[in-house]
Amino acid sequence: MPCCPTKSGAAPTNRNYELQGEMLKDIGGMQTYFTGKRSSKVVLIGFMDVFGLSKQIKEGADQLANHELAIYLPDFLNGETASIEMIDPKTIEQKEARSKFMEKISSPLHWPKLTKVIEDIERIHGQDVKIGAYGFCWGAKVLITYPNKERFLRIGCAHPSLLDPVDAKHVHCPVCFLCSKDEDPEEVDAWKKSFENSPYFSESYFETFGKMHHGWMAARANLSDPENRKYFDLGYQIFLKFFKELF
Repeated sequence: MPCCPTKSGAAPTNRNYELQGEMLKDIGGMQTYFTGKRSSKVVLIGFMDVFGLSKQIKEGADQLANHELAIYLPDFLNGETASIEMIDPKTIEQKEARSKFMEKISSPLHWPKLTKVIEDIERIHGQDVKIGAYGFCWGAKVLITYPNKERFLRIGCAHPSLLDPVDAKHVHCPVCFLCSKDEDPEEVDAWKKSFENSPYFSESYFETFGKMHHGWMAARANLSDPENRKYFDLGYQIFLKFFKELF
């Protein structure tokens, strides 16, 4: 998959974990996992990776929601997810399926959906609501290229993909980049360097986790592995500290 630097699929889910949130039928026209405080004036929008609304990202949202935040995870792909055959296609048919899927995850196709989500959040929580956003892999790319990103007061990016230093010049809020060993360090450094002249750079945070694989905070998180669990929790703790500045 061009948006992912590795060829592995989603990891098994944590069967012992009981989710704390609920599925809402229509936020921005999409089914959405919601968790947290309904009356909160600080809301985070989570943008999934190509594996959809995995249990892992729902569990991560629950961790954030334990601290007075309201979290919305819309299903931007409407139930469609990338298969392992799309990640590492062998046949002509599999390559064609991957090409069609890549067309569906083009960032501009999802910007109008994101706008509708924001409008619904403002309707539910009030026009004075403070909104942050975080995304995984491809989802991070959609967020940092969203034309109305000024509406986001902070953006978190876990194992971001498709990095382009040009995008950094159009980000107008602090960012938190949590990268894995699989992201190209030169691409990460180029993005960071492009962002250094931003007035928001001093409030931003960049860290690469050399022991972690691409996807360790999302669908590729193997939470039965003690080390992955440790860094999964740490990643969300860093996100929480970053977004707490919105309170």
